[in-house]
Amino acid sequence: MSQQEGRFTKGRVEAFSDGVIAVIITIMVLDLKAPESGRLDDLAALWPSFASYLISFIFAAVYWINHHDAIAKARRATPSMIWANNLLLFCMSLFPFATAYVASSRLSPLAMVFYGSVQFACSLSFALLDTVIAGQRKGDPAFDKERRAGFWKHLCAKILYALAIPAGYYSPIAALLIFGGIGVIYAVPSLLVFASD
Repeated sequence: MSQQEGRFTKGRVEAFSDGVIAVIITIMVLDLKAPESGRLDDLAALWPSFASYLISFIFAAVYWINHHDAIAKARRATPSMIWANNLLLFCMSLFPFATAYVASSRLSPLAMVFYGSVQFACSLSFALLDTVIAGQRKGDPAFDKERRAGFWKHLCAKILYALAIPAGYYSPIAALLIFGGIGVIYAVPSLLVFASD
């Protein structure tokens, strides 16, 4: 194990993850296509592209911030942490495809269901990474208290992710609004965070 810890440090895991997330955001912005004319209505017609990009960017930023926080709390890079991290990065690497699919299909129900599934998979894979790191901090009262304080935030977000998938099939706009709500939950650090004893 000590040899493995020497090869894979927390810093290396974080640097690799930062690079992958930066590439994901770059690919998403490159998928935004400018209208061929200078008419305002042609620009306005691209709102699904901008809406899906904005929400995906917010999610990528939220994952990047929370990923940095999670890796900082890990005691060391272990094989289980590295593979949980790789699973998260795999799910996040589907952001550009899912975002482009939503935009090019103009919010089709199937595209929104796929988009929601990708977001839900990212949420579950981040929860797995968090659980692996929590295993390293077992018995740490300050860590346990902070984790309990955020329980409702994470539970609420997971429920909303799960609701957004069927909502996307029946009402893509409703699903987009749900995703926006999840973004607000994580963009406001104190929202749904309760102090625990």
